[in-house]
Amino acid sequence: MLLYKSDMILIDLIAKGDDAALTSLYNANYKMVLRYITANSGTQQDAEEQLQDALVILWEKIRFGSFEVNAKLSTYLYAVVKNRWHKELARKKRYVDLNSKVEPADSTPLMIDILQENDLVDLVKKCMEELPEICRSILTLYYYENKSMKEISVTVGLANEKSAKTKKYQCKKELEFLLRSCLNE
Repeated sequence: MLLYKSDMILIDLIAKGDDAALTSLYNANYKMVLRYITANSGTQQDAEEQLQDALVILWEKIRFGSFEVNAKLSTYLYAVVKNRWHKELARKKRYVDLNSKVEPADSTPLMIDILQENDLVDLVKKCMEELPEICRSILTLYYYENKSMKEISVTVGLANEKSAKTKKYQCKKELEFLLRSCLNE
């Protein structure tokens, strides 16, 4: 399959770690994803999250050498968004159905749950320390200090809000990978 030269350039830039390439892909595909998600019971925020997740998936596949070129990048991103959104809608439906039929017997946490939660907090702290400084900063600013993407982009020195969102998702995925690795040990 022949790709547009621009797609090949973007793939090469992503492989080299160029975040601007991801921002470019985000901007080029945002309207298409927004139309699809909002036409299928979603919001603008859902569209942004789905596109960011699709970009992270693409980034991971390219960076780890498992990306197979068999479509234009826009087609690939659209397919990922579409598949993920269908799963999300199915999950929401199941969650609502289960919630409406079952009442929790007791909301008091068990001691084992508290201990497991404390172990998880320690594990997250340990894995956070293994992240690059920029990732630690972004995740801390976003999740613990509730800073906006605009504030984060200024604080850590990224070009704009969209770059900060993309980088946050990359960092989040890297943290998830570290957590999975630690849990498997």
